[in-house]
Parts: sequence; C-alpha cells; structure tokens
Amino acid sequence: MASTETGATDSRLAPLLRWLGLTMVVILLLQLAAVLVGIDWSDDSTRPQVTGPLVALAPLGFLGLLVALLGSRLEIPHRRHTPLRWVICCLSSLLALGMLVAIPFSLDGESADPAQAQNLEQGRQALVEARQFREDDQRVKAVGEQLAQAGQLAADASDEDKVKAAETLIDEQIAQMDQQLKKVEGQQRRLSQQRLIGGTASAVVLAVTFVLMALTAVL
Repeated sequence: MASTETGATDSRLAPLLRWLGLTMVVILLLQLAAVLVGIDWSDDSTRPQVTGPLVALAPLGFLGLLVALLGSRLEIPHRRHTPLRWVICCLSSLLALGMLVAIPFSLDGESADPAQAQNLEQGRQALVEARQFREDDQRVKAVGEQLAQAGQLAADASDEDKVKAAETLIDEQIAQMDQQLKKVEGQQRRLSQQRLIGGTASAVVLAVTFVLMALTAVL
C-alpha cells in the first residue's frame, strides 16, 4: 500500500519537475537573448561584454536542466534515452560551448574600458613630462618668478628662495599626480583580477559542469 502511494506521488511530481526545469531554461534563453540584443556589435571601439552576463545567468540554466533531468528520471526511470534527455544533453553542450567562447572575451584586458586605458596612458605621460619639467632649471626659475609676481612670496625674496619655492610646488604636484596614477592603476588591477576570477575561472568551471550534465543526461 505504501509503495502504491509512493508511486502515485512520484508520478505527480515528475511532470511538475520537468516543466519547472524547462521553464527555468526558457527564462535563461530569454535573458541571454536580451543581453545579445542590447550589444552594439557594430561598435569596434569596445569589445562586447558577454562573459559577465553569461556567467551570471548560467547557474539558472544548470539548475533548470538538473530539475528537468530529475523529473525525467523519476517519470521514466528505466529508459536512458528519451527525447527530453537528448534535449537536455544538447542544451548542456551548447551552454558548455558558449562558456568556452566567452573565455577569450574575459581574457581581453582592454575590453573592459578602452577609455580608461587611454586615460591611464595619458596620466603616465603627464607624469613623465612633469618630472622632465622639474629637471629643467630654467623652467623652475621661471615658476619661482611667477610665484613672486603673484605675491605668494615675500617682496624681498632672493633668487634662491624663489627657486626653492618653485621646487617645493612642483614636487608637491608631482607627488599628487603619482599618487593619483597609482590609485587608478590599483583600481584597474583589481578589476582585472575580478574578471579573471569571476569571468575566466567561473566560465571554465561552468563549461566542465555543463559537459558533465550532458553526459549524465544520456548515460
């Protein structure tokens, strides 16, 4: 009697799991379609941001496929090859392939923001020019004269006082530029590490996971 009740429960639960899993897969496909439609593929100045959205949505697809597979195995436990299981195998293989295709996008460090990379290079060049300016005695002396004319030095300031004031001012500006540049470089380095862990590594793990799912569906 208990066995009959358990079989009836499984027969009701299996279709529910199957359709629940397929619904989650449909949601995944719709979300991926929305991401792909929102990308301007004709813009050559920036690389499309594919890896992040794909990695973020992939667990939903995996969970949906897993639930659908569990429902299929509960409904037809003695048959290994059913149309639904082949569908799960194909979808898992496609998602695994998508993860592999997305890896090069995450490895491209310039794809994050080319404008930031350009600004960083400009900041480095400006710092080099500022240091060259600091080494030019004539320019430093001219800055000292400008400070005196602007009233920022005592009226009886000597040439040596003017040069020292100019050197102090330029050194402070160089120190600020160097600090700001290091801050920007640190931010880009952290973003690169985030892409490596959250993008590349996650995509590799998900690709392996979907391959295992495809094998599980038909074995």
